[in-house]
Amino acid sequence: MIPLVYVFATDGYTETAIKDFLRKINTRATWVIKSPRLMKLAKRDYDNNRMLPVLTGRTGTSLEEYMLDEVSKHPTILTECAAVLLEDDVDMRDASIDQDEFLVAQHKRLGAKLAEINSGCTAQMICLYAAPEIETWFIEDWKNSFGKTGDFNQQIATQLRTPLNKIKETCDGAFERYSHHFREKLSVWLSDETHKLSIEHNITDKRMASYSKSYHGSKFLRSINPAVVETKCRVYFAKAYHTIQGI
Repeated sequence: MIPLVYVFATDGYTETAIKDFLRKINTRATWVIKSPRLMKLAKRDYDNNRMLPVLTGRTGTSLEEYMLDEVSKHPTILTECAAVLLEDDVDMRDASIDQDEFLVAQHKRLGAKLAEINSGCTAQMICLYAAPEIETWFIEDWKNSFGKTGDFNQQIATQLRTPLNKIKETCDGAFERYSHHFREKLSVWLSDETHKLSIEHNITDKRMASYSKSYHGSKFLRSINPAVVETKCRVYFAKAYHTIQGI
């Protein structure tokens, strides 16, 4: 029997490629993406009305609530599918929180919620967390993201390695611990740093030289190799990776 997996992921630019990425980990499963859809208004609409909220994909508690609401509407999902997968960024700024304990607690809590919805639940709960953001996966498989000729300016990519190595050293050798040491979002740092370097080197093709979620996010997610990321991201990603493989 082909395993069926329902995937709840934030509806961001990058996550449009999440199915392709998951297929690289498990080619046997059928992946059903159930991401919340939020209407993103055109830039001109924001220019004309500065009071409009900037809409982005759901994350954190909001995404969990969406998942549980959807499953509550269709409780038979929990006996028909092999697993329910939650894909999200996780930003743990409190260094006193043990990441392994957090992961165990999340699986236990959300698994219990599924059992409350359907007492006959046989679906496994899987939390696929990108810590602090999915950009960690891109950095750890550099060859297939920033370091890939044709996808990113290689002059900027080369210069980017020095500050990133310093950041990793500060994080005790693990980018998954980034938010324990830095308050700035990793994606914002990458965008700002690459843009600054592109200006310093007078590079006119900003799309190739400045990191952007809207342009590079899905492109990089389709290019990177999950097996490479697994060897580098041992706290969150590796655990989910092996569980997904075993579905």
